[in-house]
This record gives sequence, structure tokens and C-alpha cells, in this order.
Amino acid sequence: MKKIILSLVLTFGVLSLSAQELSSADNQAIDKRTSSFLDLIKTKNYTKVLDYIYPELFKHTDKKSMFQVFNLLEQAGIELQFNSFEVTEKKLIPSDNDIKYALIKYSMDMTLPLNTDDLKGIAALLVPSIQNSFGKENVEYNRAESYINVKGEKFLLGVEDPNYSDWMFIIYDDSFKSAIQKTIPANVNKVAADKTH
Repeated sequence: MKKIILSLVLTFGVLSLSAQELSSADNQAIDKRTSSFLDLIKTKNYTKVLDYIYPELFKHTDKKSMFQVFNLLEQAGIELQFNSFEVTEKKLIPSDNDIKYALIKYSMDMTLPLNTDDLKGIAALLVPSIQNSFGKENVEYNRAESYINVKGEKFLLGVEDPNYSDWMFIIYDDSFKSAIQKTIPANVNKVAADKTH
């Protein structure tokens, strides 16, 4: 009897583990979409990037605010250089509706050249602000060569909603915390938040 119970427990344990894994088709679809999405960010095509954002999110946040930080930096004359993006992890998040959610972790490397006297002059203000967003340990200010390099890990929440034809994304970031809470189920948000902190 103990053996039967043990084998049942192991079987259900394996089933519940496999339920947390992304299917091969989902994996490929997410890889393809994420690659296109990150390439658009790399080329700073923010208008096109918005086509990849989960539309339900825009019921709770303004499209213009999505890339406001980057736009403000560029208006100040800072030409961002996105050196590389790499997806490092994808995890399915269980959900109790017919929408699939996957947490996607990616690493990024970005350089902000300080190529004018004005920019060099505000570096002392810029660096702490960038450190607040990305963490002090991920920001290198090279005064001699006049650039700021930023490395870090960021998260996307992939959403496959039957109402849309492909995987869409939510930039999973504290900047959009309120909109995210209103857009996705609380249990999904809790799992995602636990995995990102």
C-alpha cells in the first residue's frame, strides 16, 4: 500500500512539475517574439515596440509613459547604445484562466556616451539616478573616457491571450506596478513578483 501511495505521489509530483514547463512550441514562439522585441529596443524603434506590449495594459497606463525615461535621456542629448540583450530564463506561471503567462528574464548591456560638455557636467546627477533604476553594482561611470555603462537583469511577462494572435509582453518593472496589478490576476502577479525580487 505504501508503495502505491508513494508511486502516486511521485507521478503527481512529476505531472505538476511538467505543468510548470513551457511546451516546445511555446518556447520557440516566445524566443522568436522576444528576439524581435529586444531587437526593436536595440534599434530604438519604440513605436513598433508598443505593438508587442499586451494591449490590456494600456487600459491602466499611458503609451507615452512606457519609454519616457529613454525619450527624456535622448531629448537631453544622450544617445543610448544598447550593446546586447540575452534571454537567460523562461518560466511558465500557473494561471486559473485560459491565458498563459511566462516570466522571461533577460540580461542587458547599455552604454550612455557623455559626448558633450553639458552631459559631462550633469554626470554627477545622472549616475545616481541610473544607479537607482539598475542598482549601484550594475553601473560603471568611466570619467576618463566619458561614458556610463549599465549592465543588469530585467524581466518581461509574456502573455498568450486567445484574444490576440501571438505572445504579447508586459515590461515587468516597478515603474508599471499599479498598471500590472490591474491587468493580470493577483496570483500570477504574486508568483512573478516573488521570482523577480
